[in-house]
Amino acid sequence: MIYGNTIGRWAKASPDKEALFDAIENRRYTYGQLAREINRMVHFLQADLGIQKGDRVACLALNRAEYIVLFFGLGRLGAVMVPLNFRLAKNEFIYFLEDASPRAMFFDQEHQNIVNQLKEDIRLPHYVCFDDDDTVGAALPSLWDGLALDDLPEVPIAPEDPQLIIYTSGTTGLPKGVLLTHGMLTWNAINTIQGWDMRSSDRTILHAAMFYTAGWNVFTLPLFSCRGSNILIRSFEPDLILDLMDREKVTVFFGVPTMFQMLIDSPRFASTSFDHIRFMVSGGAPMSRDIFDVFKEQKNIRIWEGYGLTEVGPNNFMANGKLGTIGHPMPYVDVRLIDPDGKDVAPGDEGEILLRGPNVCAGYLNKPKATAEAIQDAWFHTGDLGRFDEDGHMAIAGRLKDMFISGGVNIYPAEIERVIEAHPVVSGAAVIGVPDDQWGEVGKAIVEVKPGKNLTLEELLEYLKDCIGKFKMPKYLEIVDELPRTPASGKVQKFVLKRKFL
Repeated sequence: MIYGNTIGRWAKASPDKEALFDAIENRRYTYGQLAREINRMVHFLQADLGIQKGDRVACLALNRAEYIVLFFGLGRLGAVMVPLNFRLAKNEFIYFLEDASPRAMFFDQEHQNIVNQLKEDIRLPHYVCFDDDDTVGAALPSLWDGLALDDLPEVPIAPEDPQLIIYTSGTTGLPKGVLLTHGMLTWNAINTIQGWDMRSSDRTILHAAMFYTAGWNVFTLPLFSCRGSNILIRSFEPDLILDLMDREKVTVFFGVPTMFQMLIDSPRFASTSFDHIRFMVSGGAPMSRDIFDVFKEQKNIRIWEGYGLTEVGPNNFMANGKLGTIGHPMPYVDVRLIDPDGKDVAPGDEGEILLRGPNVCAGYLNKPKATAEAIQDAWFHTGDLGRFDEDGHMAIAGRLKDMFISGGVNIYPAEIERVIEAHPVVSGAAVIGVPDDQWGEVGKAIVEVKPGKNLTLEELLEYLKDCIGKFKMPKYLEIVDELPRTPASGKVQKFVLKRKFL
């Protein structure tokens, strides 16, 4: 077996090397100590919950060390973690749980109320609270010390076996569960380590939520793979991050442009030493010249712009600090640019980015048609437009997909439109992204209402609160007599709306 027990194997070779600093609880774990915690979790999953290879287990929690232990414990058994986005609404959770059919759900105290509500609609065999509170499910801390520490026999795991299911929205309006396999995650780690020259001495801050691919796959799992160290915090806090960068001698760091701006705006920024930083990577949205120049001129840091997506990687290009480009493909990533007819474009021309390699996902859970459309002859169709510049560096030129980016998060209007159109007074809806100083883009809903009816933004947001996460809710509302549509298909002409309302 070559998959599933990375931490355990490092524990034998380098038991005293620091693997994880839990800055939330101020606790440090060596690889040896982390492996023993994972062994406890494996015993609990197998003996107490009956989890077996292929079973799915959901997790609804803020970042915490137990989340990481659960992930590796499930990986040892060949079971699959389904991390849930805690920013979503109740009805969205119901969809995910019905789609993934987990045998158990782990959660923290902060989310036990929503879990209790979900139990009325979704009945799972097991509910487990990470905290010492058995109000809604079994309290893990009360059982922890009694769990065995010894290794269990390794379960045969193949590279095509799924390890993570991360849900991502799409242009169809329904989220899709992306099947991330053991092999895919391993090859993303290999690309990252080789492409960015990552080392066992590297240290990063794990601040991204672990329901995103960034939380696991930008640095977290690659660092564990090369025997580096992760510093865990609950969420992105600029002052705390700057303090940890200095105090913990952080060497690599990832964020989205909004986060880098928040670091600049912090009163600690000027006094923080960046001397230990080898490189910083920005992703999720284009980096502005202003942010780029501040880090370059004030901190002597040339921020690299990366590119990826949940379904592939996400680390696909060797970003190198040339503003507006994402560099050359990673060592084990093939790239094509094609025109609308599927033919390769001429050098320097724009085309849809297609990616191929062992870091491509296995498709979408329960969605064979969407899988077949996305992956054709082993090439993943990203829906993003790119071009190679004169140096052979890839530049992102735009999007084929109907999508905008808010705070580094992809927002798909079709998902929001589907919910808005279910409102009793709405006859049609379109959502577009409009510029915003803080988040880059935010949503504006353009809505047709039924004759004699009216709708305010406040009424719309009240209606949406149980249906979609707050971060997806439109910031603006425009009521129109009629949405512009194509005569033949009746499809909304969004280019007309963008011309009028941007």
